Order: sequence, then structure tokens, then C-alpha cells
Amino acid sequence: MPAASPNLVTPWSVTRSAAAADERVERWDGRTSPTPWPSTYGGDLCVGALGALLRTTAAGQEVHSLQVSFLRPGDKDRAVSYEVDRVRDGFRYAHRSVRMSQGDTEIAVATASLRAPRDGEEPVSPGGSFALPTGAALRPPHPELPDPEQLPTAAEAIERRGPLDGPSAERDPYDAYWATGRDLDTRHIDPPLYGETVPQRTWSRLWVRFAPSTAAQRELVATPAGRTALIAYIADDTILEPAGAALGFGWLAPGMFSTTVQQTIWFHADFDAADWLLFSQRLVHTTGDHVVCQGELFTPAGTLVATVVQEGIVRVRPPETV
Repeated sequence: MPAASPNLVTPWSVTRSAAAADERVERWDGRTSPTPWPSTYGGDLCVGALGALLRTTAAGQEVHSLQVSFLRPGDKDRAVSYEVDRVRDGFRYAHRSVRMSQGDTEIAVATASLRAPRDGEEPVSPGGSFALPTGAALRPPHPELPDPEQLPTAAEAIERRGPLDGPSAERDPYDAYWATGRDLDTRHIDPPLYGETVPQRTWSRLWVRFAPSTAAQRELVATPAGRTALIAYIADDTILEPAGAALGFGWLAPGMFSTTVQQTIWFHADFDAADWLLFSQRLVHTTGDHVVCQGELFTPAGTLVATVVQEGIVRVRPPETV
């Protein structure tokens, strides 16, 4: 398990703020987790948006899709305001939009669709297998997938990489951030992007599980709604790895820049938050530095839990411009 993250907070714990003029709108306030970079972590904004909008819906309704557009960087040291608009409440389906801002600056917008499941419904995903580089359609359990317990932790992978020289040597806070895991225990099947270079490929596969170190974080595993938010938290963490790997560069390469433009998550099934999830990701399109990556999260038994598509920007600036 990763070491505890003593400063980690959960944006799931939003609080009600002043009433809005429109009775259809509710405002909530929350905070984001510490990061080694100046801006907020996108997964925190997804969790905060879900934490706010789910407090405006009827009991029994579940989020089945979430789309977030990231408009501009948020300040990790400032509170985030979540303004929830009850767009529609139907018999079984509902829709919410969430405007995220800091002061007068809008930093992201989200839309979510919810539904009330019928009794006896079971998730079925006949096309939910993932493709290995060989093209063989597989889903766990499978002998070609290594046991996550036999794979190195993030801290062990960083230790094996060894110290870095030059500008990258100043990135120790990133190593600490990855090693403590942000309450995530991440075990890469393919080489991780913790250094300056990586073997070129257009996919990335890893096992990940939640390792809550605080009572606040444990709120995320207690209910189906919290576990939905946990998927949103996990989804933004590594989904752009295939784009970096396609360039042959790791996240600590001089001049490396990445950011999320938009992310959509479809939630298919509940899962045991104490168990491992396989996150299979791939680069599906690139035009210059504009990329689209897709991933699926599976339980060890092979149940498709969620599908993630993220649009982003990934590039390495020439050395003379760094």
C-alpha cells in the first residue's frame, strides 16, 4: 500500500453555500487536494461536481454519464464553488449541469445524466473486452495479465528508475506525489511514465485500487454514489499516458506539457472499492498535440465498470523554449 497522504482532502465533502436567486439552482463549496503543480487536479473537480449534484437528486438515482469541460486552470489553494442547475427531473431519468468557479472565474462546466434502475436489472457488456497490443480480445481474469500484487508499486518503480539529472532533478515533489499515491495504489503492467523517456507505444495498462488513509477519504467507498465519484477520481489520473508514451517521453521530460480539455465517463456497474481494477487505456486519435485517449475499467472478474474518453493536449516543447 502507498504511504499515507496526510494533507489529502476529499472534494466529495462539499458544503451548502448561499441560496441562488433561481430556485432551480443550488450552490455548494469545496476544496481540492494538494498537488505539486499550481493548478487543481481535474479528478478533484469531477468528484466535487458529483458530490454537489448528487445532493440535489432523488434517492435511488444513479449517475450513468458525466461530461466535464475544463475551461481554464483552477488555483489549487482556493475554494471551488459548484453551482448546480436542476435541468430536468423525469420519472426515471434526470439531468444536472454544474458550473465550477473560483470567484468570478469559471474554470469548468459539467453535465450529468442520472437514472433510477429497475428492480432486477443486471449490467451486460458484450463488447466490453479490452485489446492487448497483439489484438487478442481479452478481459480479466487471464493468464497473460500479471497479478497486481507481483507488480512494483509506484514508489518501487520510482526507486528502480533512480535519480534524475538536469532540470528533471528538481521534480522531487512529483515523485513524492506519485509514491504516496494520492490514496491510490497503482501497479503498471506496461512501463510507467515516471521518468524522462519510455518505450514508444500507444497503450497503457495498469491495476489500481483505492487505499484511503483518512476518514474523509473513506466516505468515497461507503456508498454506490461515493464509488461513482471514486471512478471519476481515478479516471483522470493516468488516461493521457498513452499519448505521452506515443511520443516516447515520460512526465518528467524537459518541456513536457499536458492538460485535459474534456472528459466523458460512462458508469456501467458497481464494484468493490477494496479490490483491484484493471485500467486499460489507448490513444485513439492525435492531430499535432491534440489527443484523444480512451480507457475501460474492469473488475478482476471481468465486469466492465466504466468507460472513459478524454480529450487533451500533450506536447514536448523544444529545449530552446523550455
